[in-house]
Amino acid sequence: MNGMRQSLLLHAVLAFSLVGCVSSRFDVVKMASTEKFAVINIDGRNAYLIDPRTESCFLMTASFDNHSTVHVPCDKLKRNVPEAATFITWAPSGEEAPAVSAPTP
Repeated sequence: MNGMRQSLLLHAVLAFSLVGCVSSRFDVVKMASTEKFAVINIDGRNAYLIDPRTESCFLMTASFDNHSTVHVPCDKLKRNVPEAATFITWAPSGEEAPAVSAPTP
C-alpha cells in the first residue's frame, strides 16, 4: 500500500510539473489614439465610467478590499444623471418608454 501511495505521489508531482511548463501568451496592443474616458464620481467609493469608443457605461464600486464593475444602460444614465449626459453622445435623448404592466388575473 505504501508503494502505491509513493507511486501516485510521484505521478502527481510529474503531472503538475508538466502543467506548469505550459506557457501562456498574451499580446499587448497600444492604440494610436483614443477618445477620452469620462469618470463621474458619485462619492468616495462609487463612480460611473463612460467609454465613448465602445459606447459602454459602467458603475464602478470600490471598497478597502473589494472592487467591482457592472454594466449600466447608457440611455438611462444619460437621462437620469445630468453630469453624464454631455459625455454620452451616441444614446438617443427623449422620453422614457412607457412601462409595460402585467395583465390582471
